[in-house]
Amino acid sequence: MRQERRKSVRYRPKHGTMAVNTHALGPIINISMGGLSFRYLEGTPAELSTESLGIFLGSEDVLIDQLATRIVSDTLVSKGTAFMKTSTRQRSIQFMNLNDAQLSHLQDFISKRTQGTY
Repeated sequence: MRQERRKSVRYRPKHGTMAVNTHALGPIINISMGGLSFRYLEGTPAELSTESLGIFLGSEDVLIDQLATRIVSDTLVSKGTAFMKTSTRQRSIQFMNLNDAQLSHLQDFISKRTQGTY
C-alpha cells in the first residue's frame, strides 16, 4: 500500500480554475494549502518558469497572484499524435514562503471555490 506523502488535503477546484503567470499555463487539477497540480501543453512557457504563479477563476473574477513556488514533479500525461505533436504534461508545485495575506486568500479560495476533496 502506497503511503500518502502530502501534508495537506487536496481539493478539486471549480471548473475553469487556471494556474497562470505572465502567460496562461493551464487548468488546475487539484489544490491544497501546500501546493497545486496543473496541466499544460509541452512547449509552452510553463517549461521555462513557475517560480511564481497565480490562481485565476475568471467566472468569479478571482486572482491570487505572485505565489512563490517550487517544482515538486513534472510528468508526461499524454503524447502528441501524428497531426498534433504537442504532448500534455502535469506539473505539481509547492507553495513557498506565503505571507499572511496570501495564506488568507488561499484558505478563502479553498473553502469557497472548490468542489470537495480529490
